[in-house]
Amino acid sequence: QAAQNEYHPDTNPKGIVNLGTAVNCLMEEELEERLNRDDVFKFQPEKNQHYFIFGGLEVTRRALSEFFGRHLSNGKLLPINELVIMNGVSSCLDSLAFGLVDEGEVIITPTPVYGRIFTDLQDRAYADVQPLHLLPKEYSGTERDFELRPKDLEKRIQELTAEGKRVKAFILLNPQNPLGDICSKEQIMGLLTVCAKHKIHAIVDEIYALSMMDKSQFTSVLSIEHLPDPNRTHFLWGMSKDFGLAGFRFGVIHTRNEELLRYLAVVSMYQATPSIIQEAVATLLNDEAWCDNFFLPTSQRRLTLSYERTVHQLTAAGMTVHQSKAGFYVWINITPFMNQQTITEELEVFEELMAAGVYTIPGSTLHCKVPGWVRIIFTVSENNLDVGLKRFISVLQSRKTKNLKVA
Repeated sequence: QAAQNEYHPDTNPKGIVNLGTAVNCLMEEELEERLNRDDVFKFQPEKNQHYFIFGGLEVTRRALSEFFGRHLSNGKLLPINELVIMNGVSSCLDSLAFGLVDEGEVIITPTPVYGRIFTDLQDRAYADVQPLHLLPKEYSGTERDFELRPKDLEKRIQELTAEGKRVKAFILLNPQNPLGDICSKEQIMGLLTVCAKHKIHAIVDEIYALSMMDKSQFTSVLSIEHLPDPNRTHFLWGMSKDFGLAGFRFGVIHTRNEELLRYLAVVSMYQATPSIIQEAVATLLNDEAWCDNFFLPTSQRRLTLSYERTVHQLTAAGMTVHQSKAGFYVWINITPFMNQQTITEELEVFEELMAAGVYTIPGSTLHCKVPGWVRIIFTVSENNLDVGLKRFISVLQSRKTKNLKVA
């Protein structure tokens, strides 16, 4: 509905402002300029016309290894034979689900979480994706809202095992979506230690690793020495978020597990990224002057400014916003504007927002256990952001005028 009636300030001012889909529009002109240079898409019959190694061109895997060394792995170059390229991180998740679990076996994910985590792991592999519910601190007794603690993972594994379920894997989104939280090195090691204790695989999805607000500190699992169980620790990244190139369909898996690598080499045939796209990615990542010195720092500065602009408008309207450290989104508590604080009412608010011309993501669709939270994307144009926020705030404030019981 939002896509079919998309807002445009001139041609469709009454259309729907999309603050729901996690795309980054803040660097579109810069990407267009770089991608239209002659060195990016250059068709060469001997390279691009025929079959290739579907799990990744050597030039692209080498570019990834060097890029990760500069940004995520603390200077360490990953062996390129431990990298497998596929057509998007969703395909990577789908392949890992097939390779690591049998039908009905459990993969645990902290929630709230990006909704496709469930579908990517369930749709074809039929994994049993089970939530580890993170809660506001008034419900959980934690120091912070939605805090992820290793002891809670331990407890959840024990609960599921007692129910007769076989837990095979744990997936961690770091940075987290929709919370925007970043796990510390101590948190990561604690979670991986629990996984190692129970001999379960740890999948670490870092697709927002370089989409940080200024001054945020991020520890990639690639940078951690002496992992508790390196053979069962697997890393994911892609071009959709940090580079805003979702249309490239480019994701990568890093694993040291030789058996898994043999399997991925086979299934990559079905989920390959075209060679000309892989070469374009290699060109971008190898251009350090553009990538490291211009694009990424500029993107992070703009992310920060847009985030601050969003938070300022929301808090000025009396709303509570969960502090984000990374990502394209803010996580907003709308319970003060709800009467009964149920999922039904949360979805009613969503429909009211749609009717007012702004598309958001209700927390229940992101598997949040406590009703009354909403995810909003702030990486749209400044005009679209201001219009969308104005509509969002207007709907919620109008609920006060209808004599709802507002806390």
